[in-house]
Amino acid sequence: KEKLYQMIVSIIGRPNVGKSTLFNRIAGERISIVSNISGTTRDRISTNALWKDKNFILIDTGGIDTNSEEDFQSSITDQALNAIKESDKLIFMVDGREGINPLDQEVLELLRRNNKNAIIAINKLDIVSEEYNSFDFLGFTEFDSVKISAYHNRGIVELLEKVLDNDFANSPANNNEIKLSIVGHPNVGKSSIFNLLTESNRSIVSDIPGTTRDSIDFSTKYQNKSIKFIDTAGLRRRGKIEQGIEKYSSIRSIRSIERADVCILVTSTEDMITSQDLHISGFIKDLMRPCIVVMNKYDLVDKSKKDEIIKIIEEKFNHIPNIPILLTSALDKYNIEKIIPEAIRVFENSTKRISQRELNSCFIDAISKKQPASKGNKSPQIFSISQYKTGPPGFKFESLNYDLIHFSYKRYLENQIRENFDFSGCPISFKFVKARNR
Repeated sequence: KEKLYQMIVSIIGRPNVGKSTLFNRIAGERISIVSNISGTTRDRISTNALWKDKNFILIDTGGIDTNSEEDFQSSITDQALNAIKESDKLIFMVDGREGINPLDQEVLELLRRNNKNAIIAINKLDIVSEEYNSFDFLGFTEFDSVKISAYHNRGIVELLEKVLDNDFANSPANNNEIKLSIVGHPNVGKSSIFNLLTESNRSIVSDIPGTTRDSIDFSTKYQNKSIKFIDTAGLRRRGKIEQGIEKYSSIRSIRSIERADVCILVTSTEDMITSQDLHISGFIKDLMRPCIVVMNKYDLVDKSKKDEIIKIIEEKFNHIPNIPILLTSALDKYNIEKIIPEAIRVFENSTKRISQRELNSCFIDAISKKQPASKGNKSPQIFSISQYKTGPPGFKFESLNYDLIHFSYKRYLENQIRENFDFSGCPISFKFVKARNR
């Protein structure tokens, strides 16, 4: 089946117009959530969603207010501007009860300046008598608009039908290339590693966080394999960087992870594992992408601490089992030559198909050693296993009373599969279905 890159839909607007309420309304009721794209330590602002037959990533952004002097506001506005530039579809949200605000005009100018289209969601119209000021927005004639109440679930279906129109189509991937996405927080050496791997100087190398503004793709050959590298911007932009901004995500990073066949997560011995690293690994895990960790700037630490560093990485990233780890130094070019072979190995793991004979042997051995626990007078039973997909690998179990199978037993089954077959760096998905003729 052809792999598709999902489209990104972002909700933008000034503060206090109900963007988060609309996000929660769409994600909670009118859309079946496939998975939450949530980092380990950040607020949920993105969801991987399905409406009718259309998959998309929904993004909630901070309010745009160029006049505010509050902490982080410039960074919040930067992220909203990223949403305008990077998203495939935009919902421009306004307050219909209040009418046009000067900040609405600023958002409108940002859309015009970037030549972007949007659907205007005129919010807070809970009752018809409150619609008087909403007519002001009809002057934004270049955009379609929908009157809604996110709180009372009014107009949401009509809004989604306009946003996810007939032009909405996810893009097919080039399945002949192995796409490697280099991700990580700013100033860990991503661009230096990118330049070494591609033997180019396409990325500006600087100690100033946020130097890389746009994703840079570079196609090359490695041992007769077509490789496409994606060098991405970090999660934070140049300027004031403080703890509170951590909950705002980078759409570029989401996009680059979603595009990737394998993610190369670059961290640094200077900071070891930061909250940003955990945020990014959360995206990688929830988007089900294979991954390797590259701990850069190994030249700055005592080499006798190698085992200690690896242990720290394994503990921090225990939500991604069997993740390959490379200790590198872009400055000394130490271990840089191992990155591509390791990424290719992980890619091949993710596209590997196990023979039915080998699967049966593993399954019988696992079941004979440990049966799923009973609950009351009912016992879950698992009769067979098969691999139903690759990239990443997925396994189907025919069973009875599968809703009683505890997550710890599913983890046991995953561990048994990983012990028998090399899926290091790869997520594994399970699907339990009712056994036929039972």
